[in-house]
Amino acid sequence: MASQSLYRKWRSQTFGELVGQEHVVQTLRNAIVEGRVAHAYLFTGPRGVGKTSVARLLAKAVNCLADDSTLRPCGHCALCQEIAEGACDDVLEIDAASNTSVEDARTIISGVMTRPSHGRFRVYIVDEVHMLSTAAFNALLKTLEEPPAHVIFVLATTEVHKVPATILSRCQRFTFTRHGVASTAAHLRRIAEAEGLALDEGVPEAIARAATGSMRDALGVLEQLASFTSGSISLQQVHSLLGMTAAAEVHALIEALFAGDPAAALRAVNGVAEQGADLRQFTRDLVERLRAVLLLLASGDDALADSGDDERQLLEGWAQRADTARLLHWVKLFSGLDHQLRTTPYGHLPLELAVVEALVSPVAHAEAPTRTPDVPPAPARRPAAQPRPAPPPPAAPPAPRVAAPAPATTPAREGTAAPSAAAPAPATTPTREETATAPPAPAAHTPRSPEAAAAANADFSLLELVEARWEEIKRDVRPRSPTVQALLHSVRPIDVEGNTVVLLAASPFHRENLEKAQNRKIVEEVLQRHLGVAVALRCTIEARAEVRDLRGQIREARKDELVRAAMNIFEAHIVDIEPPE
Repeated sequence: MASQSLYRKWRSQTFGELVGQEHVVQTLRNAIVEGRVAHAYLFTGPRGVGKTSVARLLAKAVNCLADDSTLRPCGHCALCQEIAEGACDDVLEIDAASNTSVEDARTIISGVMTRPSHGRFRVYIVDEVHMLSTAAFNALLKTLEEPPAHVIFVLATTEVHKVPATILSRCQRFTFTRHGVASTAAHLRRIAEAEGLALDEGVPEAIARAATGSMRDALGVLEQLASFTSGSISLQQVHSLLGMTAAAEVHALIEALFAGDPAAALRAVNGVAEQGADLRQFTRDLVERLRAVLLLLASGDDALADSGDDERQLLEGWAQRADTARLLHWVKLFSGLDHQLRTTPYGHLPLELAVVEALVSPVAHAEAPTRTPDVPPAPARRPAAQPRPAPPPPAAPPAPRVAAPAPATTPAREGTAAPSAAAPAPATTPTREETATAPPAPAAHTPRSPEAAAAANADFSLLELVEARWEEIKRDVRPRSPTVQALLHSVRPIDVEGNTVVLLAASPFHRENLEKAQNRKIVEEVLQRHLGVAVALRCTIEARAEVRDLRGQIREARKDELVRAAMNIFEAHIVDIEPPE
């Protein structure tokens, strides 16, 4: 007979045994004591954080036979034990991923009129409810809104954005959070002790970090390690099993970053690659450590850093050597490598490039934080001995223009010094034609209106926000009108003009239908909810020609990765575009 998995064996049987989710437990306990249990609940959150466990606890609590309501579920009465064993006819668990059709929903509806056979309530637990079809959701609506008094629905999902708003409005919603490293590690130690497993120092924390907040994943890894070794479980075995890198390699790279030593940093990366370790996991571990340092530096709160006792002192030492701007840049840089490392044909090259950029880019940005060119800057910086030539003041024109005597027909420039007796030879004196065709002295660059630059920056910031949330905006339009969502698939945001969002449509058909009053109103309301400001909508079917005025130059400059990085690091905005030399 197969042995029972650890996460099933150690599933919480009472609210007191549950790890984390205190905000959910306290609310449900109060509802049970006061007799205010709702008819429908929606539990949302990442995988493995206790949604179905709490759903079962709620089913046990409302049917528990204990006289004292504060002790429910007691875990000892006949009904609590039946529900824990999955043998209670009054608690039905349904997997929506494999029961998605409207017929499955009708089966649920036909069963709700049946009275409970043993307990006080029939409880329907629908897991991964977002997998139900639209027709199934529609069939459930009326029953979910006004079920019989003896029925309670508990819906669980990891993707709440896929649940229709009509379902959300009929449920009490609870959001489950990820478990912290410290709480997960403590729970693993308790279970390992009860199971007779010996864990070396740092093993629970390593498993907890690899589980990324999922208690079920953490227990699964612990069970796998128990089968992997017969003696004490070492940190090296955890790293080997999970494809993780030892903390020493991650710490070596972080030390090299703080020391500004590219050679040491690249040696650390190449050492990890030569071991055959998973570079994506190595990068995740690196980002996790840098994030902990950033949170510790920004807040000074050890709890936010969510680190184990084994590395808290190390994080505090790094925080004393760090500054927020550099850490922010590093976290953004390395956290964007996961997809590149998964798809690149060049091995660990993306990680090497990111390491070099982490050590070079912030220095370059810090030297010229206000300079915002309209083209990417050259790789080499201008030497300090050759600064940008400043335009001459009106009272002191350049010497080559005044050293030679001007022809009689050319009046002397106001403020020009008198010609010297030791004037240059006639061959070097400019003629009338040369005087007429010679380029004028460099004129001072006249800064453009600060108001125009601020308006352009505000427009393009809003445009970037619309572009970043465009898929979410289209998804949120669907409950209002699937037809409008279909139209949005053929348009894209290309500009913002004040409070008007401009969309580029694929054809006149899409433009005309989107600009109908009722359709435009739907999109404008969804945009306002995402952007926080009221906006209008306008469609065009022709891409605009490149504009080279201040607005067009600012837009082009904001597309450059280095400019965007500088703006993020220094929380800056573009005030002007200097002409190229």
